[in-house]
Amino acid sequence: MWQSLSNWLNQTFWGWHAVMVKEWIEILDDKFTLFVFLTIPIIQMIIYGYGVSFEVRHVDTVLMNLDRRPQSQILLDQLLSTEYFHITKNLFSREAVIQEIVSGRARAGIVIPPDFSDKLQAGRPGQIQVLIDGSDSTMANAVQNAAIAVGQNRSIQILTQLSQAKKIEQPIEMRPRMLFNPDVRTTNFILPGLVGFMAQTITLFLTVNSIVREREIGTLEQLLVTPVKPLGLMIGKLIPYLIIGFIGTNLLLAVMCLVFRVPVNGNIFLLEICIFIFVFVALAIGILISTAATNQAQAMHLASFVLIPSVLLSGFIFPRESMPLVLNWLGYAIPLTYFLQIQRGIVLRGAGVQDLWQWILPLLFFGFVLIYFSVKRFRTTVG
Repeated sequence: MWQSLSNWLNQTFWGWHAVMVKEWIEILDDKFTLFVFLTIPIIQMIIYGYGVSFEVRHVDTVLMNLDRRPQSQILLDQLLSTEYFHITKNLFSREAVIQEIVSGRARAGIVIPPDFSDKLQAGRPGQIQVLIDGSDSTMANAVQNAAIAVGQNRSIQILTQLSQAKKIEQPIEMRPRMLFNPDVRTTNFILPGLVGFMAQTITLFLTVNSIVREREIGTLEQLLVTPVKPLGLMIGKLIPYLIIGFIGTNLLLAVMCLVFRVPVNGNIFLLEICIFIFVFVALAIGILISTAATNQAQAMHLASFVLIPSVLLSGFIFPRESMPLVLNWLGYAIPLTYFLQIQRGIVLRGAGVQDLWQWILPLLFFGFVLIYFSVKRFRTTVG
């Protein structure tokens, strides 16, 4: 019996070491795939560890302090000590405060009237208005609660200092106001971002799969022997995907509006132009990936390496204000960051070109730079 078992083991496992050596040679020979498998998960772990947080900190805030006396300054110091507010500008009109929030340059505004200290000294309540961008429900609720808590805490401090005859029921009245999305619906914030992310995903995978698959089966080389030049070949292949990506994004937009009742408060024509630009940028990213990848497995890993930071660092779900400075700046290297600002600005805040040009111009720049390098790489790899 033992002899039979030994013969079976020898026949079954004979040569396994030779196959193992051959496999190691193939793995080590494909250094690019090995690099992708080993380094990308580490990079993703670092991004997840430092970038994923629902905490709200350092919200960009504009200030209109027309009082500028000790009482208002004490209250401001207490607001800033919570680390929820980060003052970016001092303004002198309520309209300018609202404009900063509409444009997306600020997420909140603190308005202190000129008679704030006078009212407190006269034994009357002093009102502070806190204007909040309600499109992000998580951020809006956190800022509102922080402002109310600071107002209540300061009121208690003032009451303990006053004599019984001068007692005021509520010395400081914090009056938060949601400028947009007054019901603070999470759907209104998530779905416009989801439309942008899905537009990038659809367009990216369509482009990557098309070019890499043709290279794998050899049809790309067959096309090269035709009179069509590499640039003409690329344009001919990509225009259908540009149209499909544009139509697919608009279908998602229609579902957002009709099914989930998220209204578009801004100019729909401006939104369509920006969608077209963004789909164009996503196509360029897909071409770059397809020129670097030699097979579909590599292409999928590289595509996921683009998509995961887009989810984490663009502000799609997690507030960028709470991220470490390095990751916050890294988010500006992601085209989705700019498109989310544009789309949420148009859909939720009714922003126009004058409010969003600082986001539209970088997106256009990304488009031209990426398509230039994409064409150059494509012509090099297929030429």
